[in-house]
Amino acid sequence: RYVHCCIALEGKLYAVGGLGEASSFQALDTAEVYDPQTDSWHPLAKMSTARSRFGLATVGGKVYAIGGQGGAPGGLASVEAYDPQLGSWALVASMREKRSYHTSVVLDGKIYIMGGINDGWLNTMEVYDPQADSWQQVASMPHPAFLHSAAAMGGKIYVTGGFELSQTNSTSSVYEYDPQADAWTQRASMGNARRNHASAAVGGKLYVFGGSNHGCLNSVEVYDPASDSWVQGLSLTSKRACLMAVAV
Repeated sequence: RYVHCCIALEGKLYAVGGLGEASSFQALDTAEVYDPQTDSWHPLAKMSTARSRFGLATVGGKVYAIGGQGGAPGGLASVEAYDPQLGSWALVASMREKRSYHTSVVLDGKIYIMGGINDGWLNTMEVYDPQADSWQQVASMPHPAFLHSAAAMGGKIYVTGGFELSQTNSTSSVYEYDPQADAWTQRASMGNARRNHASAAVGGKLYVFGGSNHGCLNSVEVYDPASDSWVQGLSLTSKRACLMAVAV
């Protein structure tokens, strides 16, 4: 599978949806879970809707598959949750608007979804409260973006790279969202413009991996919010885009 999503939950890795073959644009409804204790993969129940280029998040012991592209043209607004205890998926409240190529972040028990595509490029952000099973629209990003990446760190959300509407290729822009102020702030740009990359927060620093910009990248950059600065990290062993990174 590729253009799928991965997430860690209770010491296991979940790989969900995506596309099965490069020559096929048929989205997958399948999911698998990896157990590092046994070094083995096991199939899970199928989603109610096939999805690629969607958002994946875990909160409250459940895995949420959010929006994306399905078998029909256009994006999806539907959201479904996988309960490992029940071994099944169940539909929950849909987003306010359809979107794909977006990104998702969990912060303080809520799921934030930002950017993506639906007929046009989106700068909107929605937040899902699993306790109320409801979505709320919050402050929009400064620019519409897709193929970007996001990670939560220190009570804030950091959005890196992707395509911006004002750009003709990948961007190096970085934006910080503060949920307490419901406001965005531009931060120091990355050294390399990139899209289709991955990001993860580890030890109070933000790591971005690979992606593409006039070709695939193997570079890694590390952001320190205390100094608002980037340094080069140890490069990946191979160039790759449309990759996933999970911090455990």
